[in-house]
Amino acid sequence: MSQTILVERSDGVATVTMNRPERMNSLTTELLESLTRSLRELADDSGVHVVVLTGAGERAFSAGADLAPPDGPSPADRSARARQTLEESFDGLKRVQEASWMLHTMPKPTIAAVNGAAAGASLSMALACDIRVASANAIFTTAFARIGFSGDFGGSYFLTKLIGSAKAREMYLLNERIDAAEAQRIGLLYRVWPQASFRSEVGALARQLADGPPLSYRYMKRHLNLALHGHLRDVLDLEAEAMMYTGRSEDFATGVAAFLRKEKPKFTGR
Repeated sequence: MSQTILVERSDGVATVTMNRPERMNSLTTELLESLTRSLRELADDSGVHVVVLTGAGERAFSAGADLAPPDGPSPADRSARARQTLEESFDGLKRVQEASWMLHTMPKPTIAAVNGAAAGASLSMALACDIRVASANAIFTTAFARIGFSGDFGGSYFLTKLIGSAKAREMYLLNERIDAAEAQRIGLLYRVWPQASFRSEVGALARQLADGPPLSYRYMKRHLNLALHGHLRDVLDLEAEAMMYTGRSEDFATGVAAFLRKEKPKFTGR
């Protein structure tokens, strides 16, 4: 059986690749379940400091749900779906939607490296990441209205937070397709790089984050996520608590000493 998700670990960087290039990395139940398991493991792996989500090949990050498998559903698949209750379907979707939750909340930076088309649920997962970068050939679309779906994997939440309610509604209701330049202009992307240098640029960005202070990143993400829906007083209190904790860490001492010597610090997460 082919591996629909590939995970490569290298010196603190974990690259997770959706691996169905012959189908534009479209999403199947098998792929999503494997992705969810992989993200859960990486979230708990103290040796991983940054997680990069990307797609295989150069055509697509992911085209979204695979609506028409090349061989069609098998008789066993059709029978299983017929027996599945609405509640079971709901529970199944909730389980794989944990991928968006983990990308957004795991205590380490996450990068969506959008190497081509990003549509539907895959766009939602890219939006869940802390930082999004894209190759110049990338295209973004919610895609749900085109096929009569309402949308999942948190896309409506993340898109509204990132670009505002009005533009999010345009992208959902009008099924807009936007290119990488427009996506960067409206605030969806941090950087757009030429396709030829995209992988190396992503590697350099991931290396920068992997070399950063893991303990500080953990608390930064906690505060930034709380700021999306929490009260200022709660954020202030948690920031004060974390400043006291990080200020007593080995990383803080290392960082200050390196700053005074005008050297690059080597953080350990302690």
